[in-house]
Amino acid sequence: MNMEEARGYVFQAFRQGGCDQYQNLLIAVGDLKARAQNLHTDQTRMFHTDGRQFLGGAEKTLLLEIVWGLIAQGILMPGLDDGNQGWPFLRLTTYGKRCVEQDRVLPHDPDGFLADFRREVQTVDPTVLEYLTESLQCFVHGLQRAAAVMLGGASEQAILLMIESYGASIADANAKQKFGSAFQKAQSIFKKYELFDRHFAGIKQRMPRELTENVDSLLRGVFDMIRNSRNDAGHPAIGNPVNRDVVYSHLRLFTPYCKRIHDLIAWFGANAT
Repeated sequence: MNMEEARGYVFQAFRQGGCDQYQNLLIAVGDLKARAQNLHTDQTRMFHTDGRQFLGGAEKTLLLEIVWGLIAQGILMPGLDDGNQGWPFLRLTTYGKRCVEQDRVLPHDPDGFLADFRREVQTVDPTVLEYLTESLQCFVHGLQRAAAVMLGGASEQAILLMIESYGASIADANAKQKFGSAFQKAQSIFKKYELFDRHFAGIKQRMPRELTENVDSLLRGVFDMIRNSRNDAGHPAIGNPVNRDVVYSHLRLFTPYCKRIHDLIAWFGANAT
């Protein structure tokens, strides 16, 4: 059982409930592992044994590391109630309850999140992936401003690749040259996107519906949110705080956002505009 699998089992165990002590969590994770590997727990379980029999010593150490990491991230806290304070009792924080209610892989599980991301965006640009990876690492270590800056870098690279792919798809040579010149003169990512958006508005009706449906909110909306958070984080004089919930929501939006960008790049690569 690797780190990605172990984190997934831990979140699944807390979704099921009943993990009010660390040993109960080990039992639940062991049972989940056994079912995933078709070990048929009812048949293999010995008298006075439980799911812990399916976990090796190294796996138990890994799970302990994950639990303390989740405590540090504010998802779990030691203690159950006034009569059961401290370790080995465990419970979800208010923030943790919101997290485990989500069905998708969480940013708190960087390996699983990236695996899910790469399944959705199969030909991801290496720079986008590198910046996203650093954003996730910053997020799980509580460095929210750094996470916002890194996610902004990933978003900017993805948007630039999309705009460049559109420019390459322009069929008319003069129009292509004019767009390329304007793109080079635009000094900020905001101005470059504004340039693209004006041209994009004129070709939407010729594109498949699955690419243009909700494109304003999914593309422009997420682009602006991530860019604004990056600016807030990178310029202290602005004075707008970047908190954990904001970065969390932006990381959650990044996969469908980048998937749409990837699909647009593929369409521009196969069609003349």
